[in-house]
Amino acid sequence: MNLPFSDTLNSVINQLFGPGLSQHARLITLSSAQTANLPESLVVERFHGQESVNDNFRFDIDALSVSTDLDLKQFIGSELTLRLLQVDGSRRAWHGYCTQASWLGADGGLARYRLRLESFLAFLDRRRDSFLFQGMSVTDIASAVLKEYPQANFSLDVTQTLARREICTQYRESDYAFLRRILASEGLNFRFEHQQDGDDGQASGQQQARHKLIIFDRNAKAPDLPGGDARIRFHRVAATESSDAITDFSAVRSVRSNAVALASWHPEKISSASAEESSSLDAGELPALPVYDGSGQQDFADQKAASDHALLMLQAMELQNKCFEGAGAVRQLCAGVQFALIQHERYPEGENRFRLLSVSHSARNNFDNNIAHVLDEVLPASLGQGLVSSLSPGTSSDDDLKAGTYRNSFVAVRDVVPVVPTAITERLKPTARGTQTALVTGLPDAAVTTDRNHRVKVQFHWQRGKSPNPGGLRETGNLDDKDGNANGNDSSGTWIRVAEAQSGPNWGSQFIPRVGSEVLVDFIEGDIDRPVVVAQLYNGSDAPPFPAGADSGINHAGSISGWHSTAHDGSGFNQWVVDDTQSQLRMRLASSTAKSQLNLGHLVEQADTGAQRGSYRGQGFELRSDAWGVVRGGEGLLLSTTARPLNGASVTGTQMDAAGAIAQLKGAKSLAQTMSDSATQQQALSSTQALQAKTDFLALIDPSDQGKHPASVNGQDALKSDGSTRNTDAAQPVEKFAKAAVLMDSPSSINWTSNASTLLYAAENLQWTTQGDVHWSAADTASAAAGKAASFYSHDGGIQAFAANGPVSLPRLMRAMDRSRCRRIPMRWRSWPTRT
Repeated sequence: MNLPFSDTLNSVINQLFGPGLSQHARLITLSSAQTANLPESLVVERFHGQESVNDNFRFDIDALSVSTDLDLKQFIGSELTLRLLQVDGSRRAWHGYCTQASWLGADGGLARYRLRLESFLAFLDRRRDSFLFQGMSVTDIASAVLKEYPQANFSLDVTQTLARREICTQYRESDYAFLRRILASEGLNFRFEHQQDGDDGQASGQQQARHKLIIFDRNAKAPDLPGGDARIRFHRVAATESSDAITDFSAVRSVRSNAVALASWHPEKISSASAEESSSLDAGELPALPVYDGSGQQDFADQKAASDHALLMLQAMELQNKCFEGAGAVRQLCAGVQFALIQHERYPEGENRFRLLSVSHSARNNFDNNIAHVLDEVLPASLGQGLVSSLSPGTSSDDDLKAGTYRNSFVAVRDVVPVVPTAITERLKPTARGTQTALVTGLPDAAVTTDRNHRVKVQFHWQRGKSPNPGGLRETGNLDDKDGNANGNDSSGTWIRVAEAQSGPNWGSQFIPRVGSEVLVDFIEGDIDRPVVVAQLYNGSDAPPFPAGADSGINHAGSISGWHSTAHDGSGFNQWVVDDTQSQLRMRLASSTAKSQLNLGHLVEQADTGAQRGSYRGQGFELRSDAWGVVRGGEGLLLSTTARPLNGASVTGTQMDAAGAIAQLKGAKSLAQTMSDSATQQQALSSTQALQAKTDFLALIDPSDQGKHPASVNGQDALKSDGSTRNTDAAQPVEKFAKAAVLMDSPSSINWTSNASTLLYAAENLQWTTQGDVHWSAADTASAAAGKAASFYSHDGGIQAFAANGPVSLPRLMRAMDRSRCRRIPMRWRSWPTRT
């Protein structure tokens, strides 16, 4: 006799959720460490799970309840335990946190819910951060990240040596993505172990998870399959069997790269660290399929580090060359463990040990056929659609599972194959898109902090800590690390190179950004761990030295540019000003020390620090200082006011062109020779040495004599252009002084004045020649003294001596004069009586 459907449904509900029968004798059970968070009227219908080496595990559980309006938020964050009954009567447990709860539908007083269980790494995946780690190894960094989560339960099984990283940046990525990335970069793996003691309480440490994250390297020995017996039969699955078995097992080969070549430039060592590794595995008829990665900078500290990384990359590729896919009902399978396959004809003893890389689980609870039929009527399978997705090959779909059955599929490799994360072959590091700005940091109270390699330290605006950039965040998000990574001093960043327009071995431009200044930072190949300072920026605090334009209050739109630096304590400056005002071009090279300046061009007034153009001061050049000044030329010095013609914007003529002065000197020499000859004829004294000195000087500066460069100077002809074809003219050598002489030349006047004394001294000869008159005036005493003889000669006219007040006395001269000669030489002297 068939019961009405409503009565049948009530019967099913009573069987499922009757007193004490909710999870009794079920294949699959669900419990919670916080019992209040899991209603008693919740029975697992089925589950699908995925666990893999180097990935978070995930279990999706469909559960039934007579309560159609359970509060979903009570599940979120709770640690739940999913248990599977095994052949020996014990239960296999998976512990995880509920990260998602869904209501799938209800009918007839029965509802279906879906709960998702994941490891505590799911919490890491929900937090995104930017943080700069310094001087730490990857395991140190991983430990620091994991310790920020009270649920984290982890251990290390790492024997390989890990270098400390000068800088390792987490940039706009989740803690989980960052953790996976840095572990993979060193060839480190991770897997999970679950407590199997049957205790629903928390692990030691109060809030720690009951599953443990194990971080291990390729050298770590894989644990055996849990349960005491690592041997698994290759056999059919049957209810009458006393142990689980693997039903399908096959090898899969694929074409992979079989060689690795790496190279990374190291700027401090001025060389690349490079390495090559080739696979020794039999690749059949395949050609060499190398992976070459020559990008990156300072990826490897030295040659050994490059070789180690190349080998890790090769082993990660070899891991994918050959793997094994299988399926069965072995309920102890879990990722990362090893087992021995027995009773398989193709894998005899010694070749039958394998390590599991991933396992996909599927199970359906042991409801009787009547209950299953009613559930399908009341809650059709469409309400659970999407439960099976992205599972490994061979995984049974939900429709294939009968009530009370468990199936899995898995991927494994031979136990002798090193396990290296495949992610090491990829560049997972986040790319810095474009440039960023940062503030320069340094030693306390220091204006500049740098090193021999022209580097500075910076603090980015996204760094958080006790001394962030102005307006930044002090809260680090970590109760155990309140200092964060923004210390605002020389410890808040690593050394960063400063780019220059020109640089070379002891030559090039140089500027050191000062502490507190804002700089523009770029990243080599977008690598967030390879920053470089490319420029310095003005901002609201640091204004330019020559502001102009809108809101500046300056009387020009921006015609002044240049360079301005200040002393470290702000007490002085150095400056180069370029003024491009139309028809008023000028430059100023200045130092505040002694107010020393060189001004060129159209001279105007301008304050030391400011861009205001003042009144007109003159034109040409001005060299001034309140201290000492010197003009020194080791090969000679020409001071001239004789202009040279222009050819466009260039001056024609040569540097030491003194043609006008040479012409005047030649005329002076001719006059001096004439006067000397005349004096000699009249038996007056004449100095041949002084006259010869003028001749010798002319020879030194005259290009027709000694005053010229050799035919070639530094590989270039030292000849003037012929003026028409711009070809050199062998008859016109370029002038120079043959010796270190000083020549002053002016087509107008030369005037020497001094409020004190003017001294002229010649160790040999001194000769004055003038085409006009010579006038000496002395307000007090005029004195001429000769060590040997003195001669005054007048060629045309007499020699007169007058005294306005007092006698003219030439007693010794008169006694020594020949009377006959005196009668022939007209001389006049006059004196007036002394006034009283």
